[in-house]
Amino acid sequence: MGIEARCWLLLEKSEETRISKGIDGYRDRTGESYSYDSLVPNYKNIRSGDLVIIRKENSIIGYGEVGIITQGDQIKVHRRCPDCNSTDIRPRKTKSPKWKCGKCAFEFPEPRETSDNVRAYEAAIESFVYFENPPNVRDVKSCASSDAGTHSQLSILKLEVQKLQPIMEGVELPTAWKRAGGRSSGQGIGLSYAERRAVELHAMNAAADLY
Repeated sequence: MGIEARCWLLLEKSEETRISKGIDGYRDRTGESYSYDSLVPNYKNIRSGDLVIIRKENSIIGYGEVGIITQGDQIKVHRRCPDCNSTDIRPRKTKSPKWKCGKCAFEFPEPRETSDNVRAYEAAIESFVYFENPPNVRDVKSCASSDAGTHSQLSILKLEVQKLQPIMEGVELPTAWKRAGGRSSGQGIGLSYAERRAVELHAMNAAADLY
């Protein structure tokens, strides 16, 4: 039997609305793929077949399932405050010097750059569905597996599927969601995404042979 799917709240941030410019944003494609790296808490824990709810800024957008996860080495550049080393630095359009630190308020002409070797990941999002009547962010975060859920700033936040059931009432959930919540049975129960795909392909090939 495969490992039971888990559920995550994934945060996307738009480059246009990001105030802090110390770290470049990720190239997420809403409903298609989600990018992250080895500096992000919980990066090791996401796997194919897991369930995801997508949050964009302060709105819950939709839900889906993690498909194939690709990965590779990458160099990540951090732009820092020369005084306190924070990456919470903000460019100014009219004032001089151009940069101001959001943490210590130090003003400076150019940030200090550092670089780290990271492992970069891109998770494909399968069977994505936009919410017609989306729940609010606080309600979803209250379903976190940790007690600090509503106050958590994590980009990848683990959720408890059973806690989500009342919030998702009336939504036609994929089989994987019901399986993770422990409320369904039948073909495919306990299989990973890759295992289910293999079963589906086998069934399709068998049907083709019959017809």
